[in-house]
Amino acid sequence: MKIPGNETSVALLCALAALVGCTSGGGGSSKDGADGGPAVVLAPKGKVLEAAENQKDPDAGASKAEAAKSERVDIPDGTLVAGSTPGDKGRDPVLEPAELEVKLGSYAIDRYLYPNDPTKPPLTGVSRAKAAELCEQAGGRLCTELEWERACKGPEGTAFAGSAAWDAKCAKEPASCASGFGVLGMGAAYREWTASEVLPIEDMQPRAAAVRGARGSAVAPDHRCAHRTAIDPGASAEDLGFRCCRGAPNAATIPSPQWEQTYRRVELPAKELAEMLASVPALSTLDREITYFKEPDDVNVVLARGDAGAPPPNTVLTTSPLLWNPVPGEQIVVLAGRAAKDSFVVAFYRLPGDRYRIASTLVLKDEKGPIALGFNGYVRKRLFWATCWDCRGESGNVTYRDDGRVVITQK
Repeated sequence: MKIPGNETSVALLCALAALVGCTSGGGGSSKDGADGGPAVVLAPKGKVLEAAENQKDPDAGASKAEAAKSERVDIPDGTLVAGSTPGDKGRDPVLEPAELEVKLGSYAIDRYLYPNDPTKPPLTGVSRAKAAELCEQAGGRLCTELEWERACKGPEGTAFAGSAAWDAKCAKEPASCASGFGVLGMGAAYREWTASEVLPIEDMQPRAAAVRGARGSAVAPDHRCAHRTAIDPGASAEDLGFRCCRGAPNAATIPSPQWEQTYRRVELPAKELAEMLASVPALSTLDREITYFKEPDDVNVVLARGDAGAPPPNTVLTTSPLLWNPVPGEQIVVLAGRAAKDSFVVAFYRLPGDRYRIASTLVLKDEKGPIALGFNGYVRKRLFWATCWDCRGESGNVTYRDDGRVVITQK
C-alpha cells in the first residue's frame, strides 16, 4: 500500500493476541516509573508462541472424563499450574497469575454445587459467610480457589473443565459436563464462592472475595478454569452458588501483582532476536541479519526528519528495546530493528521462564529506518514509534487496549 506523503511501499503484518479487559491504574506516582536504572537482560528460551488469535481453536468435543459415582470426589495431592498464559484469550493479568506452579495436598470436593444433590437445584443468592456456614453444617468447608481450579482443570490441566475448548451445551446442561476428575458443572452455568481472598493492588483493586466459574450467558473465555473475579463477600446473586470441600484446607494462595516501573530498557542480543523472529510465521521471511538502530545518532535522525520540533515534555526517545508494564501482571517487550531492506516494530508478551509469545507486529517493507520508540513514564498504556517524528504515515502508536490486546498502528 502507499502511504500519503511517502512513496515507500509499506506492508503491514499484524499478529494480535487477546486478553481479558483490564482497568487503567496509577497516576503520576513513583509506581508509574520513568526511564532509568540498569537494563533488564533477557535470555529467551524456546520458540516464540503464536498469538492466541492465530492459533486454531481446539475442538471442544465430549468430556473425556466420566462423572464421579459418589457425591464427593477425592482429589489427590499434586502440582497445579494455576492461572493462564500471557496472551490467552480472555485473560486478565491483574487477576490471573501467569502459569503459577502450586503444590496442593489431597482433599475431597462435592460432585455438584450445594446442596450436592442432583435432584435439587443449586442454592444461590447467599453471601459468602452464609455459604461457609452451610458447608460447615454439612460437615465440610468452603473450597479454596486453588482447590476449585485444580478440580476443574483435572489431572491433564485442561483450560476448561474436561476439555481444551468451551462447549456451549455445558451452559444448558451443566450436569453433563465433567472435569478430568469427574466433578460436574465447573465453570458451566454458575459462579461459585470460594474461601479465598483477592489481595489488594494499590489504586486499582481493593481486597475482595475470590469467585470462580461463570454464568451460563458469559462469553466463552470466562468459562475457563483459570477465570477469576473479585466481588464483595457480602454480595448475593441468582447465578452465584458454591460447593463444599473436605479435608485440611490448602494454605496456598494467589499473590496479587503490583505496579512496576512502566518502561525499562532491555538488553537482547540481535542474534537471539533473529532466532525469535524466525520462529514467528508472520516474520519468518525477514532477513536473519538483524540489527538495532543506533543511539543517540538514529534518534536524532528521526527528530530531524520531523517538523514537530522536540518531543512533548516527559517523553523519551530511544532505539533500545523496552520492557513495558502497562498493567500489574503484564510484561511486554517492545523493540524496533532492521532486517536487510525492511524495518519492523514488534511486541512480545513475556512469559515465565523467559519465554515469549507474539503480541503484535508491524513490518515496513523497503524501509531502512531508523525507527525510534517514544514513551512517557506516566502514560501506562501507550507508547510511540516513528521513522520521522510525528509525521503522518511515518509514525504511530503501540497501544495496550482495555481488552488486553496489543495493537501497533500507523497515524
